[in-house]
Amino acid sequence: MKIITLGSCCKKSKQNHENAVIAAKNCGIDEPVNVSDTMEIMKYGVMSTPALVIDGKVVTMGRMLSVEQIEKLIKDRL
Repeated sequence: MKIITLGSCCKKSKQNHENAVIAAKNCGIDEPVNVSDTMEIMKYGVMSTPALVIDGKVVTMGRMLSVEQIEKLIKDRL
């Protein structure tokens, strides 16, 4: 499973990535990658960050998720 967090320019994006790192660790999967390049983010069709991508699919955008919310998204896809 590959998790990507999009955005790093604001506090919410940074916190979203930190929460994703914790959630991934709790679920026993590889640490998420963060993408901050605007052109790369736009390739996902995301116009509002923070966003979360799991296995190439955008699962949330425009809002920060808690560790528990991210864990649920991960477990739903295992």
